[in-house]
Amino acid sequence: MRRLLPLFLLALIPAPSTALADGCPLPCSGQSSSPPGSRLLYVQPQGPGGPMLAYDTASRRPVLEFGPGIASADGQVYFSGSRRGQRTRLWRSNVATGAPAGSRLLRGAWDIEAVSASGERVALVRRRPHRTTVQVFDFRGARATHVLRLQGNFEVEAISPDGEYLFLIQHLAKRRYLVRQYDLLHERLVARPLRAPGVKLMAGYAWSGIASQDGRWLLTLYLSTARNSAFVHSLDLERSKPVCIGLPSSGRFERLKRYSLTLEPGGQTLFAANPALGVIAEIDLTGSRVYRTTRFAPSRSGAAPRAATLSTISRNGRTLYFSAGRDLWAYDAAYRLVRGPYTTNGMIIGVGYGTKDRRIYAVRANGRMLAFDAATGRRMG
Repeated sequence: MRRLLPLFLLALIPAPSTALADGCPLPCSGQSSSPPGSRLLYVQPQGPGGPMLAYDTASRRPVLEFGPGIASADGQVYFSGSRRGQRTRLWRSNVATGAPAGSRLLRGAWDIEAVSASGERVALVRRRPHRTTVQVFDFRGARATHVLRLQGNFEVEAISPDGEYLFLIQHLAKRRYLVRQYDLLHERLVARPLRAPGVKLMAGYAWSGIASQDGRWLLTLYLSTARNSAFVHSLDLERSKPVCIGLPSSGRFERLKRYSLTLEPGGQTLFAANPALGVIAEIDLTGSRVYRTTRFAPSRSGAAPRAATLSTISRNGRTLYFSAGRDLWAYDAAYRLVRGPYTTNGMIIGVGYGTKDRRIYAVRANGRMLAFDAATGRRMG
C-alpha cells in the first residue's frame, strides 16, 4: 500500500474492465464514505480484486493506493496478497487511513476470494483441474482454521456472519451453477444444495455484486444469455436462503449489463437502476420481490465496456445517484422523480456522496474527479 499516489500514475492504469464503486470499497454498499464522516471516495479502476484508490473529496486527488485485493463487508478492513514462488504474503490494512494492520506469510500460492464481514477471517483458494482447495485463515490467530479439498470447480461466495459456514458456488457446464454450503463446525460439505424456490438448476453469468455492511445479504446481478434476462441472486447468509428475483429485462442483452445495485442504509431495500432501459426497480429483500418500478426516458449515451455498480445513495435513503458509465441520473425515492442526465464528458469509474451528502463526486477513467451539487445536479467548479 502506498500513500500520496501521484496523479499522473492514473494514466498508466488500463481502462477498466469493470467500473465499480459506490463511495466505499466493494463489497459494501449504501454509504458515501468509509467510515461514515470521512472524506474519502474509493474506486477500483480495474474491477473487483484489482488495485483500489482512495480520493480525497476536498482536494479531488488520490491520497491512498492499495494493492489488488478485497474489503470486508463493513468497509473497515482491506486484504491484499502478493505471491512469490510457493509463498503468499497476506496483507491487512485499515481502509480509512491506509495504515498497515499486519501481514502473514503463507505456504503455497493462494488467491483471496472472500473476507468475513468483520474482517477477521479470509478465505483463500487454490485451483487445479477438477479440484479446488480452500483455506480459511484466522488473521488474528495467525493460523489456518480449516482446509477444504473439494472435487470440482468451486468459488467461495461468502463466510457466514457467525463463522460457522462457507457459502460456495459450484460451477457446472453451460454456465449453470449450484449454491452449496460447507459446515465448518463438522468439516463437511452439506449434501443438499441450497435452491431458490421454484428453481431446480440456476444458470447465468455473474456480472456484479454487493454485500450489506452487517454481513447478512450477498446480492449478485446475474445475466442470462439464453433468456436475455437479468435477475438478482439474493443470498441471506443468516438464514441460508437463496432467492432469484427477476428484473425488468426488455431490450437488447447489452443494455441489461447497465444495471447498478445499491442498498438503502437500512439494508431492507435494494435499488436496481438501469439508465439504458430507463427503469428503476425497488426490491424488498425480506419479501424477495420487486415491489415498485419507476420508468423514465432511456439513455442512449455510450457506456464503458463493462460498467457494473456505479451508484450511491444518501444516508437518509431518499436520493439515489446512478450511471451507466457516462452521464449521471438522480432518483428521489420519496416522490419517484428521476432527474438528469448530468454530463461528465467521459467514462466514469466511481461515484459517491461527499460529507453531509451535499455533493456528488464522479471519478473519470482519466483520473479526474468532478463535483456536482447533490440537490440540483449542477456541475461545480
